[in-house]
Amino acid sequence: MPAWGIEDFAKLWYNYFNRISTIKFDLRLSKILLFHSIESEDYMKNKTCPVAKKCSGCQLSNLNYAQQLEYKQKDAEKLLGGFGKVNPIIPMENPYNYRNKVQAVFRSDRNGRIISGVFQSARNGIVGVDRCFLNDEKADEIIVGIRELLRSFKIYPYDIGTGRGFLRHVLVRVGKKSGEILVTLVGASHMFPKKRDFVSALVKKFPEITTVTFSVNTNPEMLLLGDNDEVLFGNGYIVDELCGKKFRISPRSFYQINSVQTEKLYNYAIKAANLRKTDNILDAYSGVGTIGIIASDYVKSVQGVEYNAAAVRDAVKNCAENGLTRKIAFNKADAGDFLREKAKNGTFYDVVFMDPARAGADRKFLNSLLKIQPARIVYISCNPATLSRDLKTLAKYYDITDIQPFDMFPHTRHVECVVSMSRKAE
Repeated sequence: MPAWGIEDFAKLWYNYFNRISTIKFDLRLSKILLFHSIESEDYMKNKTCPVAKKCSGCQLSNLNYAQQLEYKQKDAEKLLGGFGKVNPIIPMENPYNYRNKVQAVFRSDRNGRIISGVFQSARNGIVGVDRCFLNDEKADEIIVGIRELLRSFKIYPYDIGTGRGFLRHVLVRVGKKSGEILVTLVGASHMFPKKRDFVSALVKKFPEITTVTFSVNTNPEMLLLGDNDEVLFGNGYIVDELCGKKFRISPRSFYQINSVQTEKLYNYAIKAANLRKTDNILDAYSGVGTIGIIASDYVKSVQGVEYNAAAVRDAVKNCAENGLTRKIAFNKADAGDFLREKAKNGTFYDVVFMDPARAGADRKFLNSLLKIQPARIVYISCNPATLSRDLKTLAKYYDITDIQPFDMFPHTRHVECVVSMSRKAE
């Protein structure tokens, strides 16, 4: 069999997918860099991704949407069915282009062509893409536009092999209701060549952009922001609306990436909590204060606790944005330590909302929660496995009254769940 060259492989892949334009092999990185362009008409018609297997971001892309929902329903029932009936999963009406946060890594191939796309941490490689059917479409357009501007300004992506070049990655955040757009450019050093001219050209090319920030990342990890952000255009943040409340979103803010489903989930969680005007509630793992701020219309007072200092600052500003400074207080602390001190002081909460990270709640928090014993708990989880683990502890003292999965991340395996609990009668 004759030896195959790179052009032979390129032709093979092109014939297979019929949408891949070139394949390049980067000798410095020993990685295949795949670049493809999808014809917009075909893309919109078929919603298929030629690099799904390479990217691995859409684990269920081989299934149609109905099959995906069935898969997730069975997964939720397997992990949570022992605690009660699992309601049918709440789907998206349009399960595409829902991501309001998009990140893209930039590299150059050996021919000097600039590529942007999805970082592959396991191989330290990149899958080059122009469009992803999960991403906000304007965000994808901006990333492609930045790639074009880099070429025209002769600014080069950072090369982790040689330590040369400048741009590492770009973060784009979109306010789905406000239409405001934040772009964060992440460089390898503070020496941003032609900085002002570049930003001016970017904003001129995309007038929808309302703010641009710059961050320096000297850490080998690709998708990290630096310690400080320099505002190059606009306010350095955007404002979006969720459930009738305004929220400030900065480069580091935690904000659910699927705004449409988040509104459904939060409205459901608040209804499930059976809130009363006399209630004092705790918003644990509060992030930028979304749940507490939305719930504040229905209760007497809200306490929030969050370990991330930047998120707490955003939460305080979000309170001011919505005129709620007298009704809500946010605290920078570990949720477990905070609740343990409240338990020692005899503090009581009528309702506790908890929305921990994928690792779930730690033992310290759960033990303190059980000492306070609020009348009702609403647990919001992005990981049914750790949710199931924590429910084994909580179910000894609480009746689980409702289990509702949501499809927050279509085309992936992830399932978001809301579990409602009420304290058992003594």
